[in-house]
Amino acid sequence: MKCKRAYIIFIADNKQNRINKFNIENILNELSMLCDTANYKVIERYSFIQQKIDSRTYIGKGKLESIKEKAIIDKVKYIIFDNELSGSQVNSIEENSDIKALTRTEIILEIFAMRAKTLTAKMQVELAFLEFEYPRLKGKRTNLSQVKGIIGLRGGAGEKQLEYDRRRARERIHKLKTQLNKVERVSKVGRKSRENTFRIAIVGYTNAGKSSLFNLLCKENIYVEDKLFATLDTHTRKLYLSNDAPVQVIISDTVGFIDRLPHTLIASFKSTLSEVVEADLLIHLIDSSDKNIEEKIIKVENTIKEIGASEIKSLSVFNKIDCIDEIQKDKIKILYNNPIFISAKNNINIENLRKIILNTILELNKVEY
Repeated sequence: MKCKRAYIIFIADNKQNRINKFNIENILNELSMLCDTANYKVIERYSFIQQKIDSRTYIGKGKLESIKEKAIIDKVKYIIFDNELSGSQVNSIEENSDIKALTRTEIILEIFAMRAKTLTAKMQVELAFLEFEYPRLKGKRTNLSQVKGIIGLRGGAGEKQLEYDRRRARERIHKLKTQLNKVERVSKVGRKSRENTFRIAIVGYTNAGKSSLFNLLCKENIYVEDKLFATLDTHTRKLYLSNDAPVQVIISDTVGFIDRLPHTLIASFKSTLSEVVEADLLIHLIDSSDKNIEEKIIKVENTIKEIGASEIKSLSVFNKIDCIDEIQKDKIKILYNNPIFISAKNNINIENLRKIILNTILELNKVEY
């Protein structure tokens, strides 16, 4: 598939507290990774610190004109903003540049749409997209039928396009919510049937290696790829810990978290995230080689709190230990209590992790073993 050529842009005003060069670089790095996953080729990265955000074009007419001229030379058709834009701002940018304007949220939604394999995941993604797009319809001139992944029909006689789009979106949102509520009820029955088992959920930042660990622990072969959001659907399997283990254990591999994960996605993936909320133990898997490890740990912890799972016992498991030196390892030991070091890729310390999981289960269940 041919990559779509794009510029990525982050704009901050002086009121923002994340405008130092290090943070801007991290923001653009992650946006670049998202773009790569969504099949966009990043040709140039821009960052601007402005005294005041332009209410019409967000970026300012002068900067936009310069980008337009360069885009002609670079054959760039997309500008992707880390910032959120209103529908009217999207229109203004596109009218003044002849370049398609997208946001970070839309790129994440595109990735989720690409990754969705099951009917449930596809419905969840469509619902998230519609709920994101609905408040922006008023300002945008693109009608809903032209939006990728959305079912579009022609409006009735005399019905304005905006009125039709909003009505159609409301109807589709209602239908999807009804269908997903049915899925959730079925899932609840399934989870209720597992009430006598101990439930574990693997959580972590996207691309931390959750599916690799899941495969190793469960001797499974679910899809693994070195890309963001390779897993959308929750996989649940029995976990073997010991011949004499007094409890039956199941473990779930869950969707990865990311900084500023769109709220519409969190809401739409409620049934998927229920595996986290209803778990007895969380394995917080962390990429120990990540340069932004501390920031990403905080992001995951905040998301866990947001979905109502912060009171659940959690083990901090640092993956990719084979990719770091002793200095980084010592730093992790200083910063975090009882870190568990593993390599899912190279099967390092996995048996030790099994023992720690079993001991934690016994401790939580107050069972002598």
